[in-house]
Amino acid sequence: MSQDAPPSEGPGEAILERLSDGVVALDSDLQITYSNGAAASLLTADRETLLGTPVLDALDDQVASVVRPPLERALESGTEQSCEWYGPSQDSWLVRFYPDDDGVTVVVSETTDHRRHEETLGRLHEATRQMLLADSPEQVADFVSHAAVEVLGLPINAVHYYDDEAGTLVPVAQSPACYDVLGDPPELDSGLAWTAYQTGNVGVYPDLRAEAEAFDAETPFRSELVVPLADYGVFIVAAETADAFTEADVTLAKLLGANATVALEQVTSENRLARQRDNLELLTRMMSHDIRNDLQVVGAVAEMLGEHVEGTQREYVEKIRRSTAAAVELTTSAQELVEAMLRTDTEPVPVALRTILSAQIDRVAETHTAATITVDGEIPDVGVLADEMLGSVFRNVLKNAVQHNRGDDPTVVVNVDTDAETVRVRVADDGPGVPDERKESIFGRGERGMSSEGTGIGLYLVQTLVEQYGGRVWVTDNDPTGAVLVVELRRQ
Repeated sequence: MSQDAPPSEGPGEAILERLSDGVVALDSDLQITYSNGAAASLLTADRETLLGTPVLDALDDQVASVVRPPLERALESGTEQSCEWYGPSQDSWLVRFYPDDDGVTVVVSETTDHRRHEETLGRLHEATRQMLLADSPEQVADFVSHAAVEVLGLPINAVHYYDDEAGTLVPVAQSPACYDVLGDPPELDSGLAWTAYQTGNVGVYPDLRAEAEAFDAETPFRSELVVPLADYGVFIVAAETADAFTEADVTLAKLLGANATVALEQVTSENRLARQRDNLELLTRMMSHDIRNDLQVVGAVAEMLGEHVEGTQREYVEKIRRSTAAAVELTTSAQELVEAMLRTDTEPVPVALRTILSAQIDRVAETHTAATITVDGEIPDVGVLADEMLGSVFRNVLKNAVQHNRGDDPTVVVNVDTDAETVRVRVADDGPGVPDERKESIFGRGERGMSSEGTGIGLYLVQTLVEQYGGRVWVTDNDPTGAVLVVELRRQ
């Protein structure tokens, strides 16, 4: 009987047949009692032949030597076990063993693509680190072109920068393969790359011959991918075949373009960045360590989950959610801090306190459902001198009050009082409080408690912004326990 057509198929087996993961059921003697089509394909055997076969006999000696120890541990301990196996062609497989009273269920997931994707991201991260050390826009362009070839496997590419005097996109760097096909690339003042530059939208063109706006109707290229580099120019990738770029190619090219834009901003803002060098070193350290670690957790758990989640595996979904949320929070705080540090126009303007503070109370309450956040009295309808980032101040203060409370039901109380010149917003929690010796240092760069879930930059961002507004921020003790963080702003 064909391994693609099982003898009989109930609702559960029908689901298993649709899985790309291999699934094998073993009895207490480790004999195969069920195999889905994917598993039979991996074992290169007919499923009828597999039934009743000891699983270790169905494997070659090399695979059996890898699988035997965790399989035996699963039987002895009654707990889930796993191992990873690398094939002769560098394919990799995650093998998981789920023991129960009747035997063991074995799930085999291919992890080759995930591993290669992680390796690519790691190499791209290193290329970006080098790019951030560039001394000129031209050197950034060289880094982009080289990384596209060596890291992303996109051999035909070029980088064009906008020239104010000429009013065109001027070629600055190109790969050797691009030169071999095209020679010296032209300046561009129309066409698909020009449209992408003007609109700021990434352009993906599977067949240039079908594009009426192509710069050169007789181009030797069939596919093109154009990534805008903000106001600086465009990064262009081409291929001599139609429909040449995968979704992964597009995603990675966009990431490279985004990193290049950051590098260009840095290299063209030397005077401003010189004043902020210490802060940028903080961000570089944070982004290369915290975010990378969080996303590695997400990737590792995602590999284990595969495409289908059920039963006890739902806990992995929750872990992914938490890790992803932490990474998003970190990038949000980092972006806000970058904006706060690199702004040249920081003149405060009148903003409505009640609208902004109420919105942030609701936002934090929605994302931290275990916490109780209340307002003591009313939030006065007054104007304060700040800007559009005042919401970041209140959001970070409120999140700090929740995240540093180790209790099961954190309680936060917000109180606002005013006088003729100032407004004071007090955020009180019932957590462990802040020792006197740390009441000033908690606003330092990268400060975070040993068990904190925060990013370590939230209160530093708060102090940075509030001082730009001409205000003050400090922390006092709450009664009977906890801390009160006070934000004082100037009235309109």
